[in-house]
Amino acid sequence: MTEEDESSRRSQYELDRVLAISDGVFAFAVTLLVLDLVVPVLSSGASSADLLQALSKEWASFFSYLLSFFIAGVWWNSHNTNFRHIRNCDSALRWLNLLFLLWIAVLPFFTKIFDSYNTLQSAVVLYAVDQAAAGTFMSLMWWYATRNHRLVDKNLKKSTIRSRLLTTIVAPIFFIVSIGISFASPTIAIYSWFAMFPILFVTHRFDRESEKS
Repeated sequence: MTEEDESSRRSQYELDRVLAISDGVFAFAVTLLVLDLVVPVLSSGASSADLLQALSKEWASFFSYLLSFFIAGVWWNSHNTNFRHIRNCDSALRWLNLLFLLWIAVLPFFTKIFDSYNTLQSAVVLYAVDQAAAGTFMSLMWWYATRNHRLVDKNLKKSTIRSRLLTTIVAPIFFIVSIGISFASPTIAIYSWFAMFPILFVTHRFDRESEKS
């Protein structure tokens, strides 16, 4: 085996380990999210209507679960797309990835706070800070890996690099802006998060087009 082959094998091994721990943290986080959903306790003579009524009272918990699940999906998809272009790995990238995963791992904790106290500004701010921090480290990872094509294919187009960076910074920008909105209305701040999804869809389309062109 040549020195070049050995270096390539080592780089692939390091990338595989980064992706393995990343997928593990995401799986752990989304599993913990669903564990916070509570099954209603009914009397022995309860009817189906009683069950449905009890479940309807838990709508806020289901809302928090679905919100966090889909946001976690946004991060996982973005992480997966970024690492599809990354060819090498170094210590700085590993640490940036760990700092990103730190905020993913505590997502269930902040979701539980948000679920319990979603009318309080502090609960909304804490949730937004968690998501903004995750998105910031995601963006830093991409910026670091692509700067001067440090860890990506040398032939990766600059348009693809720019479009991917744009896609990764959309979510943290929305959450940072929502922190300011929360001082006026925590409810409006929560609603503002949903405007992020159609914009992410559009930027993702641009992303795919830049890869094809």
